[in-house]
Amino acid sequence: MIMQSWDRDAVVQLLLDAGRTALSFFGDPGISIKADKSIVTEADKAIERELATLFDHPHKGVYLLGEETFETHPDDYFEQALKHTTWIVDPIDGTSSFAFGLPTWGVSIGFSRGGIITEGGILLPVSGDLMITDAGTVYYTKLGADRKQWDPAGLTPFKPPQLDPKRIGLVSISQEVAKQGFYHGPQSVQSNGSCVYSAVYLILGSFIGYIANVKLWDIAAAIAFFDALDFTMKFADGRVVGPEINAQNYRLSSSGGSHWKMADQFYIADSEPLCDYLISKTVVAPRTRS
Repeated sequence: MIMQSWDRDAVVQLLLDAGRTALSFFGDPGISIKADKSIVTEADKAIERELATLFDHPHKGVYLLGEETFETHPDDYFEQALKHTTWIVDPIDGTSSFAFGLPTWGVSIGFSRGGIITEGGILLPVSGDLMITDAGTVYYTKLGADRKQWDPAGLTPFKPPQLDPKRIGLVSISQEVAKQGFYHGPQSVQSNGSCVYSAVYLILGSFIGYIANVKLWDIAAAIAFFDALDFTMKFADGRVVGPEINAQNYRLSSSGGSHWKMADQFYIADSEPLCDYLISKTVVAPRTRS
């Protein structure tokens, strides 16, 4: 089968299947080290292989941008992908957490057409949080603890409440901020190592903001959520970030090992004043070569 368009119910089933696969490896993940020194597990590979059977059909105008397989394609594959239909997959976002038995990880499927992210779905298998978009509406449900009994029938439209931008809360920061910079606001910070975990719990209200510099497959599904919910997304210099996959938002060059990374430090909050506040309270030093 080839999936040429977004079908919410079909994508939900793919997320549930991927989540079950991931949990079957949880506790015995089969860790190996990639060329860039990051961790990959057998679960990452198995999930992406399965999704590729549906999403990687360039002869039909359907392309796959996946964390574990993007390096196997030439540049012209992605030049065409950004003109047609592209599924953007992170089989396990938060692989380090997954590999070492922590709950802060998830499965992510994003969808773009003509280089614009329009839809996304995320499952956090350990906590059971399922969030997905469909035609501009975000749907959410909390699944049960038993993966054999997961039932997405509880998905309902979700709209976050209007909250005080000066409220007390946690700020989620990326590894880059934790290692190369600092956040000097009064709020407590958490670096959980997962973009999708941070995104879902930002939307649910546990975090007041998220600060990161991540790659496209980490953030694609979440971009669809934030866009649909009118969250503010900005770079450090104040430029507004939208759903477009272009050179203004991402590093599209394959040189230097930063292909598909966001163009700058990225800030997300549910209001523009709060987003601007996060920018004002964050310092990140330029990366130096060791």
